Amino acid sequence: MLWRWSPGAAFGIALYLAMKRWRHPLILPVSVALAVGAYHLVLDALGISGERAREAGLLLRSTSEGGLWPALRLADLMNVDPGVIATQVPAMFMLMLVAVIVVVMNLAGLEMAASRDLDWDREFRTTGFASVAAGLGGGTVASMIVPASLRSKLFGASTRLTGVVAALVIAAALFLGAGMLELVPLPLVGGILFFAGIGMLDEGFVRSRRRLPWSEYGIIVLIVVAILTFGLFEGIGAGMLAALVFFAVRLSRVDPVESRTTMRESRSTKVRSVPDRAILLGEAERVQAYRLRGYIFFGSVCPLAAHLRKSLRGASRPACMILDFASVSGFDFSAVNVLARFLQSASAAGVKVILSAPSEQLRAGLERSLPPSQSVRFPVDPSLDRALERCEEIVIDAWKSAASLADERRALLLDLAAGDLERQIRFEDLMVELRTWLAPSRYAAGEALAGPGTASAGLQLLTSGQASAHEPEGTRLRQFGPGDAIWPVDPSDEKTPTVCADEPCETMVLTPAARRRLEEHEERLALKLNRYLLARRFESEPGGTSEDHALRPGSRSQTEGLP
Repeated sequence: MLWRWSPGAAFGIALYLAMKRWRHPLILPVSVALAVGAYHLVLDALGISGERAREAGLLLRSTSEGGLWPALRLADLMNVDPGVIATQVPAMFMLMLVAVIVVVMNLAGLEMAASRDLDWDREFRTTGFASVAAGLGGGTVASMIVPASLRSKLFGASTRLTGVVAALVIAAALFLGAGMLELVPLPLVGGILFFAGIGMLDEGFVRSRRRLPWSEYGIIVLIVVAILTFGLFEGIGAGMLAALVFFAVRLSRVDPVESRTTMRESRSTKVRSVPDRAILLGEAERVQAYRLRGYIFFGSVCPLAAHLRKSLRGASRPACMILDFASVSGFDFSAVNVLARFLQSASAAGVKVILSAPSEQLRAGLERSLPPSQSVRFPVDPSLDRALERCEEIVIDAWKSAASLADERRALLLDLAAGDLERQIRFEDLMVELRTWLAPSRYAAGEALAGPGTASAGLQLLTSGQASAHEPEGTRLRQFGPGDAIWPVDPSDEKTPTVCADEPCETMVLTPAARRRLEEHEERLALKLNRYLLARRFESEPGGTSEDHALRPGSRSQTEGLP
C-alpha cells in the first residue's frame, strides 16, 4: 500500500511546492499530463497490462458497463429501505446547514481572492438549481468550486466557455462511457487530493494566523482538532458554538448607553415662562436622560443596570430619569427582567423613571415581569421630547412645593431669571421702536402661521401666545413663545415644517418690502433688529449662550436664512 500511494503523495507535494514557487498557469495541466504519460510508460516497461494494473489498484476501475447515466433507474427504487433513510434525516438537515455555510464561505472567499464583487442572489439561485439537478441525477449538493474558479482567473480563462468545456468533458464520461476514466492512475487522484489538501491547510490554517487575532484563530484550531477527533459535523458544530460564545462576549463589551445628558444639555421644545426656565436651569442636574442603543441582552444589560443603580445612591440622585429606547433594536428575556428589577429599585429610591419610545415587546415584557400595582407607575412617552417635557413638569412642581426654603428659592429664582427678564425687556423696547414698520396679525388655535400651502407675508415676531413647529410626520421640532421669530418658508416645499398656533397667537409681521425700506432709511434700527434675531437664534440652539435650549439636537431651525 505504501508503494502504491507514495508516488501520488510525492507528486502532490512536488506540485504544491512548484505552484507556490513559480505560480505559472501551465504547471498544473502540464504536470498532470506528464505524470499520466510517465505512469503508463512505467507500466509498459514493467510489463504490467491495463487489466492487471486495475486489479492491483494502480488504475481506476469502472463498475459500470457503457455510460454512467442514468445513475438511478426505476427498478432501483424497489431496493430503497425507508427505515435506513429515516435514520439519515438528521444528517440530511445537517448537510443542508453545512451546504449553506459552504456556499457563503465560498462566495466570500472568492470575492476576497478575486478582488471583485459577486451577485450573491444570482449565485444562490444558481447553486439551488444545480443542487436540484444533481439530486435528480443521483449526485450530492452542488456548490461553487473556489480552487477551480481561481485557476480559471489565474489562467486568464474567466469566461463561460471554461465552464461549458468542463461540463462537456464530464458529460463525455457520463453519457459515452467510463472507459476513459480507466486510463487515470489511481495514485494520481490521491496526489491531486494531496495537492488540494495541502493548499487548503496552508491557506486556512497556516497563512490565516498572520491575518486573524488569536481568538478567531483559536476557533479554526478547535474546528480542525474536532474534525480530526470526532468528525466533520461535530467539528462544524463546535466551531459554530465557539463563534457564538465569542460573539456574545464581544457584544457584551459594547456600551449600550449612546449618551447621558441632563437638562443642562437637553431640554424639551416646550416654551416655558421666565420663572420656569430659571427653575429648570437651577435644577438641571436633577434630570438624567440615557439614550440606549443596539441589541440589549444578558451580556450588556447587567453592566447597564449596575451603572443605573449607582446613580440612585447618595444625596445627588436625580428626581427624574429618562430611558430612551428609540435606537434600541431588541431585547432578550433576561434583559427585560433586569430592567424590571431596576425599575423597582428606582421606585423604592423615590426616583421617577420615564420610558421613552419603548417597543411593544418591551412594554409587554415589563408588564409581565412587574407586579400590576407597579407597572402603571412608569409612564411611557412616544418620544424623548415628550419625556423631557414630563420631567420638566415634575421638577417644576417639586421646586414650587418645597415651601420650607421659599425665601432662599425666591432669591435664587430672581437671580437666575435676570437674564430672561432683560431679554424680554429688549424685545418689548424693540417692538416699540419698530411699531411703524410692523403689521399686526392674529391666529386662532390650530391655525398655520407658516409651512406648506401657507402663504407668509414675511418675518413674524410672536408677541403673545404659543406656536409649535412640526415635521410632516407630526414630530414637534420646537415651540415658540413671545419674543421668538418665525421666518417665512417656501409654501411649495412639502418637507418644510409647519408652524401652527397651540393657542390664540398675535404676531407682528415685517414684510420684505418694509424690511428693505428699514435697512435703507433706519440703518441703526435694522442693525439692532438683526442683532436681536441673531442672539435669539443662538439662544434657541443647544449649546447657545442662553439657558433656554428650545431646539432639540439635530432638528432644523426655523431661523435658517437669517442674513
